Amino acid sequence: MAPKIEDSVHTTEQEINQDLFNIKVFLVSAGILGLAFLGLTWLSRGELGISNSRQRTESIQTELLDPEPEVPTTNLSQGQQILRPTSAMPLKEDGAQAMAAGDYKAAITAFENARTVDKSDPEVLVYLNNARIGEQDAHGLGVVVPVDTDPATATSILRGVAQAQDEINQAGGIQGKPLRIFLADDQGDVVLAEKIATELSQSPDVVGVLGHYGADTTQASTDIYADAALPFVSTSPDGDTLLPSDLPVAEALAFYMDKLNHKSAVLFYDGNSAYSQTFRTKFKPALEKVQGTMTAEINLADIPEDLADNPPETEIFLLSPGNSPLKTATESIELIPNDKVDHFYRHIFGGHELFHPEVLELFGSMATGTILAVPDSIYQSAASPFSETARSLWETSVDWKTSASYNKVNSIIAALEQDPTGQTIQQVLDDKSNEAVRLLRVQVNPETATGYELRPIGTMTDNGFSPN
Repeated sequence: MAPKIEDSVHTTEQEINQDLFNIKVFLVSAGILGLAFLGLTWLSRGELGISNSRQRTESIQTELLDPEPEVPTTNLSQGQQILRPTSAMPLKEDGAQAMAAGDYKAAITAFENARTVDKSDPEVLVYLNNARIGEQDAHGLGVVVPVDTDPATATSILRGVAQAQDEINQAGGIQGKPLRIFLADDQGDVVLAEKIATELSQSPDVVGVLGHYGADTTQASTDIYADAALPFVSTSPDGDTLLPSDLPVAEALAFYMDKLNHKSAVLFYDGNSAYSQTFRTKFKPALEKVQGTMTAEINLADIPEDLADNPPETEIFLLSPGNSPLKTATESIELIPNDKVDHFYRHIFGGHELFHPEVLELFGSMATGTILAVPDSIYQSAASPFSETARSLWETSVDWKTSASYNKVNSIIAALEQDPTGQTIQQVLDDKSNEAVRLLRVQVNPETATGYELRPIGTMTDNGFSPN
C-alpha cells in the first residue's frame, strides 16, 4: 500500500522543526560561550573597570589634589598692558586698549593726557614714546622691574629708563632708529622670570635687557640671556652690575677722615642689605689702613636696646642705611649724647645712599658739613637727584637708582651708535675704566632749588686722590 501524502508531509514537517530547534540551541549555546569568553578577556585586561577601579580612583584623586602647576603668562608689554596703577589709570587703560588695537594715534592722545594728570609716572612716558614709534623699525630694550615686590625701586629704575628713551628718540633716535622699551614684572617668581627671559631672548628686535631685581629671578634668567648672547644688566641689590660695589667709596671716606685728622668712627649699617653689608666689609680695612678705629658697628635692623645707656665715643658718624628707614638712622645717631661726640658736632659721612635732597632734609641741622662719596657717573648724570633736568621732567625728586639706570641705558645707546649690530653692548656695560668717586661737602643754601649746595672736595680713583 502506498503511503498517504498527508502522513508523508507531516513527518517531513516534524523533521524540519526538530532541525530548527537544534540549530537554535546551538546558536544560543555558542552565544553564551562567546560572551563568557569576551567577559573573561575584558576582566583580564581590566576593560570593564573592575580589576583596576581602585587605581583609577586613586589616579583621579591624585589629579584633583595635585593638579599640574599653571605656567604663568608673561606680562611683557610695549603699552598694551598696564603694570603700574596710578591716579591716571583710566587714561592709561584707554591708551593700552588703543595700543592693543594698533590705533597708535589714539594711544598717543590717551598717554599724553595721562601724563598731564601725573607727570611723575614713568610707565606713561615709556608707552607714549612707544606709541609714537608705532610700526617703525626700532631697537628694543627689555626692562624687567619689581612692580609687585618693590614698587618704589621699580619707579626709580623706570624713571631713568624713560628719561634716556625720551631724550634719544626726541634727538632722532640711534642713527635714525628709535628705541622701543619692552616692560615686564617677574613678580619675584622664578618660573615667570625664566619665561620672560626666554621671550625676550627670542625676539630679534631686543638688543639688551635691564632688570630682574630679585636674587633668585636674576640667577634663573642670567643663563638664558647668556645662552642667547643677549646683553644683560642686573638691577638686583645682591649684584654689582647696576652700580659696581667695588667703587672706591669706602676708601674715599676713610681717606678724608684721615685728612681731617679724625681717627674714630661709629658705623650705622643695615644687616638686611647686601649693599650695606658689602660697604661694611670694605670700610673697616680702609679705616685701619689710615690707622683709624671703628668704635662701634650698629645694625639699624636690630638696634641695641642699651645704645642710649652705653653709647660709644666717636668723631665721625658713618651711615649706610641700606633698606632701613632714614628716620631710624637719624634717631639712632641722636641717641648718642653730646659728651660722647667730638666737639658736640655730629659729623656724618656717607655714600650715594645719602645723595638725595629729601634724605639730607631728614638730617636737619646735621646736614651741614655732611661729607658724601658719590660715584662720579651719578654726580654728573642728567638724571642725578640734584639735576634740574630730572626734577623738571618728573616734577619730583629722583634717587641714585634713577641715575644708575639712566646711565646704563645711555651706555647701551652709545654702544649701538658705535656698532648698530649690538655686538659690543656687553663689553661696554662691563667696562669699569671710569669708576671715579667724587667727594662732596653739603652746605645748606635756601637759594638753590633743592635747598642744598654740594661743594666738590676732590675725586678718588684706584690711582689715588685728586683734589679740586
